[in-house]
Amino acid sequence: MDFEKKNLLVDRNDFPGLREYIYLNSAAVGLLPQQTIAAIKEYLESERIYGNILWSEWEQRLDELRVLISRLIHSKSHEEIALTQNTSAGLNIVANGIKWKKGENIVINDMEFPANIYPWQNQAKEHGLDIRVAKSNNGKVPIEEYEKLIDDNTRVVSVSWVEFQNGFTHNLREIAELSHEYGAYFVVDGIQGLGMLTLDVQKENVDFFACGGSKWLISPIGTGFLYIRQEHLEELDVTFAGWRSHADPHNFSYTWFEPAKTAKRFDGGSPNVIGAIGMKTSINYLLQLNPQRIKEYDLYLANYLVERLNELENIRILSPLDENGTPKSSIISFTTKDIEKIHTNLKEHKIITSLRLGAIRISPHLYNSRDDIDVLIENIKTQ
Repeated sequence: MDFEKKNLLVDRNDFPGLREYIYLNSAAVGLLPQQTIAAIKEYLESERIYGNILWSEWEQRLDELRVLISRLIHSKSHEEIALTQNTSAGLNIVANGIKWKKGENIVINDMEFPANIYPWQNQAKEHGLDIRVAKSNNGKVPIEEYEKLIDDNTRVVSVSWVEFQNGFTHNLREIAELSHEYGAYFVVDGIQGLGMLTLDVQKENVDFFACGGSKWLISPIGTGFLYIRQEHLEELDVTFAGWRSHADPHNFSYTWFEPAKTAKRFDGGSPNVIGAIGMKTSINYLLQLNPQRIKEYDLYLANYLVERLNELENIRILSPLDENGTPKSSIISFTTKDIEKIHTNLKEHKIITSLRLGAIRISPHLYNSRDDIDVLIENIKTQ
């Protein structure tokens, strides 16, 4: 697809935050489109003011959101989607719901964000489990590192689809096959990939996929979902039961808890309707643009960014590149001397990036342009 001529994927007026900043920080928090802001305002001003009169319509919107998420990740059914407030919530549902046996082990890697470390450490402490950590090498975690650690006692292999530090992108199907060979669950933290890359959870053979909405899905903070492969639904305990977890959530009489037949059993109590309406609007925005087209555009920008960074002296790119020198994700990290000073100066010039583990992390998304990257490079040059 030829992006050279247009240089843009969307109407930048859809993103009010761009009026003041050059925002290259979607791996931290994505920008909200104007359509999402308008949908939230409309809900507050024309619906929420009337208390619970429109509750049934709100429940319908939640189900419509599940359908959109299912379309985005190509799950078998929207009934495999639980709505959560963030990635951590989804991972904790899985970690706490597994019926652990003492002596089992969990395999993660040493590049993980804390959201995909702490839930497993908690379970290891509680149930006498072993945490095994695959070692990275030059910003990558080779499949051989997992092969060394996974065995018949492995219950879970959990990875971030895209690693937050440098954008390293795991081959999900490869790790899934290895995990399933030993009877282990394959769990994915998807927040740094979905919305930037395309996904088919069925083809990739993922068992559980936890994702927040606030980054590449350009949705409100406090939104997210958990995909649970249908055949695993009954294998997880419901450790946080709320009224909406019940098979008949509007039966308010005293009764024994009977979990919903779908992933709704993990929804808990009253939902974040504001966030869900925002997330529904944002995901619909992405689907209308075409996720494959977004992926191509984001990687196009990432490749251009690498080319421009390579023009600078004394810059070391930390993000793994393929044999052609191109990135696999739209997260690009680099380091050089005085990196903190450079980051501060960029912010003073209203160019927003992140400082992560001694490196500047740049993460362009669908609303960015080559011009944004050119301005970034020129500002780095002058520092």
